[in-house]
Amino acid sequence: MALSTMDKHIFADSLALQPQVIQSSVKGLVTPTAITTTAKPLNRQQLEKAIEMYGPILYLHPDERYFNTSIEDFLQHCTLVDKKTKTKVKNPSPDSLPQKGDDAQYYLDLESAGKKGDFSTTKAYVRGFWQSGMPHTDVQFWFFNAYNGPGSLHINGLMMDSISSSGDINVAPLGEHVGDWEMCMVRVDNTTLKIIAIWLSQHSKGQFFSRDQIDHAFTFKGTQPIIYSSQNGHANFSRPGSNASEYRRIGGIPAGIELFVRNDTAASKFKLDCSEKYELVSADWLNLPTPKWVTYPFRWGPEGTLTRLNPVTVAEIIKAAAGADLAEFLPVSALTVLAGEILPHFIKGNINGPTSPSRHGSWVGIYPVY
Repeated sequence: MALSTMDKHIFADSLALQPQVIQSSVKGLVTPTAITTTAKPLNRQQLEKAIEMYGPILYLHPDERYFNTSIEDFLQHCTLVDKKTKTKVKNPSPDSLPQKGDDAQYYLDLESAGKKGDFSTTKAYVRGFWQSGMPHTDVQFWFFNAYNGPGSLHINGLMMDSISSSGDINVAPLGEHVGDWEMCMVRVDNTTLKIIAIWLSQHSKGQFFSRDQIDHAFTFKGTQPIIYSSQNGHANFSRPGSNASEYRRIGGIPAGIELFVRNDTAASKFKLDCSEKYELVSADWLNLPTPKWVTYPFRWGPEGTLTRLNPVTVAEIIKAAAGADLAEFLPVSALTVLAGEILPHFIKGNINGPTSPSRHGSWVGIYPVY
């Protein structure tokens, strides 16, 4: 995808949209805090009203290959593997998933045909989070993808500190893994039933928007915020665009290179209206029955990243993409350092086969931010 020179810059007004960690937070986390002992929770009717008023409209990228899907569709393409007994169960049902066992005893093995997902079956899995003393309720909309596709880097070649060449590279298999949970949290005031905050998950962290940032950061259809899922990676953003992250630069005079990870988002015909297609799976204070897949304590795919690339290999890819004119000015040793900083964004020892939503800190109101 072509990228204009302007698209790579982060303008001053965009800094206002960066996550603000509220007073009740530790560094890098937005955490729940009991504020008043007289606060009352929403009843089920009020919670469902909030879902129907503020359920986000999620747009997938028009070139998406790995679609949101339902738990049922995913499991129809999986085999449950018991590493301890060496037994395998093909196409397990959501209610048959084990609830206990040794550490890492089970995992779900996905067949290739299941990677694309079935968007016609998808829905938002909704959790209401409230603790005694909280004057608000976090309405969490969880999204599931059977597979996370490869990442994409944008590279600018620099000559005398000016962009001389520009292009994108697909860094497959970097970023690829089985199973992908993402989430949009809408915080609702329990008294007024108005939105007071939104958090968007973006892989292992996310963006937090306070009340005074929301109108500037989001567009709405009526009362519903519109959000966008990034191509292949499925991170959530409030706007269409390249959503550059992990910016790195080396050199510039006489030559250099700069790059960033692309998180491309755009509107398309692939749209999920979470006010209509949802399943309320958890609200502790209402004592709702929780599906067994929610509390399944094992991984939704095999452990360990699929990636086998190292910084030297990635450096060679980056150098080749920069073009022949720059190659003589870009020592692989310097690019290896650059690539070594980018690789951790894609490669994590436990990235392949995420745990269930209930095992995430955000499930209990702890929202990691950049």
